[in-house]
Amino acid sequence: MAHSLLSIRWFSCLCLVLVTSAAVAAPPSESLLPSTTKGYISTQSVAEVREKFSNTQLGELVDDPVMKPFIDDLRVQISTKMERAGKKLGVKWDDLEGVYSGEVALALIQPDAADTKSHAIAMIADVTGKKTEVDELLKKIATNQAAAKATRSVKKIATGEIIVYTQPLEAGAKVAEQSFFYVTADMLILTDHLAVMEGIIGRLGGSAKDALDSVVAFQKTMARNQVLAGEMKQQIRWFVEPFGYAYASRAASGGKRKRGADMLKILQSQGFGAVQGIGGFVFLETGAEEILHRTHIYAPPVVRKAGDKNKDKYDLAMRMLNFPNSVETKPQPWASSDLASYLTFHMKMTEAFDYSSTLVDAIAGDVGVFEDMWKSMKVDPNGPMIDIKADLVNLLGTRVTMMSDVRIPIAIDSERILFAIEITKPATIEKTIQKAFETDPNAHRRVMKDAKGQEHIIWEIKNEEETALEAELMIEGAEFVAVEEEEEAEEPMLPNMAVAVFNNHLMIATHLDFLEETINNTVTPPATLDKDKDFVRIDEALTRLGSKEDSFRFYAQTSETYRPTYELLRQGKLPEAETMFARMLNGLLGSDEEGEVRKQEIDGAKLPGFDAIEKYLGPAGLYVQSEEDGWVVIGCLLKK
Repeated sequence: MAHSLLSIRWFSCLCLVLVTSAAVAAPPSESLLPSTTKGYISTQSVAEVREKFSNTQLGELVDDPVMKPFIDDLRVQISTKMERAGKKLGVKWDDLEGVYSGEVALALIQPDAADTKSHAIAMIADVTGKKTEVDELLKKIATNQAAAKATRSVKKIATGEIIVYTQPLEAGAKVAEQSFFYVTADMLILTDHLAVMEGIIGRLGGSAKDALDSVVAFQKTMARNQVLAGEMKQQIRWFVEPFGYAYASRAASGGKRKRGADMLKILQSQGFGAVQGIGGFVFLETGAEEILHRTHIYAPPVVRKAGDKNKDKYDLAMRMLNFPNSVETKPQPWASSDLASYLTFHMKMTEAFDYSSTLVDAIAGDVGVFEDMWKSMKVDPNGPMIDIKADLVNLLGTRVTMMSDVRIPIAIDSERILFAIEITKPATIEKTIQKAFETDPNAHRRVMKDAKGQEHIIWEIKNEEETALEAELMIEGAEFVAVEEEEEAEEPMLPNMAVAVFNNHLMIATHLDFLEETINNTVTPPATLDKDKDFVRIDEALTRLGSKEDSFRFYAQTSETYRPTYELLRQGKLPEAETMFARMLNGLLGSDEEGEVRKQEIDGAKLPGFDAIEKYLGPAGLYVQSEEDGWVVIGCLLKK
């Protein structure tokens, strides 16, 4: 099936180029793009983005001669993807060099708001004073289109003409793909959808009521970010309407191909559409930070009808997302300074458990599954006979901590993760856990003696077939590709993990030794995270940026968090890596063909040893604050 003219992957590539790659006379892009825009990224100056990025340590890393073979290979891969996706356009990103003089904006659009299968991509560039360069670009496009056997035509309109290229009809296709170009004295507009082009042209006169800037979520997120920015000048703005973006990107990638429940529809039906938009500003080389980012997640309370007795802020499972702000965000005393990352957040866990019931039922496709599952665990004589609600869930606190480190030498399972949830009545929870695991053939009771000889009970669950700890919600169309469903349902297995009740916390770890080390840290305290110089730098930076009472606090030593992905890339094992950065690269550079086994297309052998790049990777952190109409996320990356 032919992909869109500018597929979602091309959109992603261009966004990446904006980050790694002058006077504004044209109207702002948000006044021209339609209100059905679902994904948007803009910069007022590509040159400024490149200059400022080059002055950061990440920019220095890209320019380091030891990275040149890899960077050259990466650029080839990105260019190839862009060329495949934009084949009928007849234009490459390099062709656009020198053409833009001001704002460049890219948008993923859902032209028909009632049709989740509709999709389009548009690019708007300010080309004031660049007539010669634009003419040369159009000549290149014409040559490339002719080579692709596309037919050129012109659609006359009142203000000029739209250049149209129609591709040869592909086998099995009902409609030939087309591309559209429109040029004014100060603007270049490219898109793959005629109605989108006509709409943009129609808004050139100003005062349009159906533009992106008329969308309330866009207005709110941009306004909140501007207040937070004050006098600071951003280099990049972006906006996403989550569900619309997911549907449009899914459609651009060929539509839903997996069997089973449609998670997008389920999440919408469960109230998550309350998140109306997410938008942010990115600042480069601020003087204090290498990169500073601010984001507003706009999720206003549900408007109730008069007389409605429901006082909940949100509906159904969306109510799970209740993250109270708190001053209790300092590192736990058992968090050591050699961690790769540390996250702490506050969540109303007991309520979240209850509110998840309708979501579980919706995924299962049957009402009552959630309640039946827990009831069975309580009354079935062949089961553990535990009251999960009374003897576990109701005893959970509101603070959750997650931390990770990296074992050397790097292997697929080098990243170790531990979750710790504050609890009350630890003895009751310990008995509940024992009942749950004592009859499980894959669960093994371990007795650990700490440095002072005190015994601690740890339950290790170890399956012959390893599974991931994280039960990830993979939504097709959101760029990170989910694992294909098995032909036949298999008996569910618990993931490999180690579980213990310790120090008024329920601790769950991916590795037994990580849990044991954490327990020992309270007996023989290590160098603690709160005293680590890089953590202190991030803590001071976030406080300066407004951190006070937060719902989330996150810290990462990027030299450690990136290490597994980097080393697995060097080993040619990137497709097996489970880090978020690895998933992004796999999604961006993986195969376009459905069902094709993903292979590593980048030659990691060209990368230098990690010690050659570690000096460029500084600490990072962020905080989240819950607000009446959503959440604010502010974070930064500092110099090494």
